[in-house]
Amino acid sequence: MQLSRSILIWFLIGALMIFAFNMLGSRQMVDNKISFTEFVEMVNDGKVEKATIKGEEIVAITKDGKKVETVIPEGYSKIYDILQENGVKIHVVPAEKTGWLTTLLISWLPILLFIGLWIFMMRQMSGGSNRAFSFAKSKAKVYLEEKPNVKLDDVAGMDEVKEEVKEIIDYLKDPQRFQKLGGRAPKGILFYGDPGVGKTLLAKAIAGEANVPFISISGSDFVEMFVGVGAARVRDLFETAKKHAPCLVFIDEIDAVGRARSGVGFGGGHDEREQTLNQLLVELDGFESGEGIIVIAATNRPDILDPALLRPGRFDRQISVPKPDVKGRYEILKVHVKKKNIPLDQDVDLMVIARGTPGFSGADLANIVNEAALLAARKRKEKVGMKEFEEAMDRIMMGLERKGMAITPAEKEKIAYHEVGHAIVSLMFKEADPLHKVSIIPRGMALGVTVNLPEEDRHIYSKKDLIARIHQLFGGRAAEEVFYGKDGITTGAENDLMRATELAYRIVASWGMTDELGPIHVSTARNNPFMPQQGPEISEETARKIDEEVNKLLREAYQRTKEIIESYKDAITAVVELLLDKETISCEEMVAILEEYGVPVINKCRKSIVEVVTDSSAPDAPAGAIE
Repeated sequence: MQLSRSILIWFLIGALMIFAFNMLGSRQMVDNKISFTEFVEMVNDGKVEKATIKGEEIVAITKDGKKVETVIPEGYSKIYDILQENGVKIHVVPAEKTGWLTTLLISWLPILLFIGLWIFMMRQMSGGSNRAFSFAKSKAKVYLEEKPNVKLDDVAGMDEVKEEVKEIIDYLKDPQRFQKLGGRAPKGILFYGDPGVGKTLLAKAIAGEANVPFISISGSDFVEMFVGVGAARVRDLFETAKKHAPCLVFIDEIDAVGRARSGVGFGGGHDEREQTLNQLLVELDGFESGEGIIVIAATNRPDILDPALLRPGRFDRQISVPKPDVKGRYEILKVHVKKKNIPLDQDVDLMVIARGTPGFSGADLANIVNEAALLAARKRKEKVGMKEFEEAMDRIMMGLERKGMAITPAEKEKIAYHEVGHAIVSLMFKEADPLHKVSIIPRGMALGVTVNLPEEDRHIYSKKDLIARIHQLFGGRAAEEVFYGKDGITTGAENDLMRATELAYRIVASWGMTDELGPIHVSTARNNPFMPQQGPEISEETARKIDEEVNKLLREAYQRTKEIIESYKDAITAVVELLLDKETISCEEMVAILEEYGVPVINKCRKSIVEVVTDSSAPDAPAGAIE
């Protein structure tokens, strides 16, 4: 329907343009017409060379090449004699008979087209939505008969959040039960959390459980280059919601339209984004909670939202959707395996996979399951085994292997020393995450990787943990300097140095972990006019002390790391030789060589998920097979 309207609009515009060109052409023709008296005088003066007579019209060409037109008076037949006497060449064309229908079309069709276009535009502009040419029509997807078939049972890893939203489901099912006691359901709920944790899935599950229409739109759909269109789309969205109440309105990525308004000159009061936000605030105030409309919004950046959007009465509740813990990851893996009907081999233990994926979101876990299934299919296996899950985790954490990348033997050796430097330092600190494997196969943007994985979820870190992390980051650069000298260090440590420096600044200035400055928190962010500064401004003296403490911390950590590398040069060289031969070695293989050289290994290895499954000493875990 919308396509046919658009075609009609462009057809009418084209017809009007043709009409305008015709009128312009006819005006040019009128400019060549002269009176019959002037024409006769020109003939008598010998200025006319030839003439074409068509009915009562004469089109003549003068001897100097000009074209003139005139009309013969009714009943005047002497014109032929006048033309012959003056030697004018005469050409007679029979007059065409014009029917009444043709006359009507020529005379009235442009007027009728113009009137029709005017009526169509007025009808489009009528009503509260003001949707001229349907630009202002909301792009929201309305699910009525095809309501989301997602249930809360399909949402795993967020039990506390599910308990919180059950009240919303009960309200949408039976609003009278709350209204009898004078209770008011929240108008809006804001879900915030990292990408991929399941905010959109949770909103669909609420609508699916309540069995109400689900109206979904993205915040970017409101933003347009035409002034006022975004505000009109907001009005149209809430008009649609009121027609289908009780319903659930879901606005994804609301930060695209709800970003905090600035008072420092970046976008004035007439800014299109600000007008759209103002209209959204008005619409959130414009309906009562008893109308059966619940607005749910999702964002990854709650810190940049406008405070007026988050006040009670608009988004009454703000619910954090965290990344799942080990129990949640296990439940999420079960849901995805069952939903996709993936046949699992006997060695698959989903709890072990959950323990091996700390910090993974629901989307990451779904990707692991999908990648493992694809790998098994590529190997023409009938079931997905633990080895496929191991490879899938490596792909997602480290990227695809680039075995065909051309690397010279000299570069490959330097990469090996760099990665082994990281690895051996992590084995010297018990506070470091356990070492998993070392590889010099290029993956993604990295030429080599050292994988350390925690065996359990961690939420807070001590100063010892952070210092151990800095030592590990310096391991690669220190190994390059020890084995190749200061002139042999490479650019491969850029990311390591950046992360170590950032971590040192936060130890000193954000977490107050040094004796020189004490318990202080100041902003370490660089000046950025588009981002609000966090923390108070500091004096030059304090900034100088911070820089000194950071420099001292980094230099001490680097010197200690170099000492570790220098103490075990022979053992490191033996590990590098094995790594160059196999390209990927496990922590156990590396530790076996270190023990041969008498290197005291303080930290433990992070076993692969395949080894954990076959280890009888591993704690009991629920079976991974889904019935």
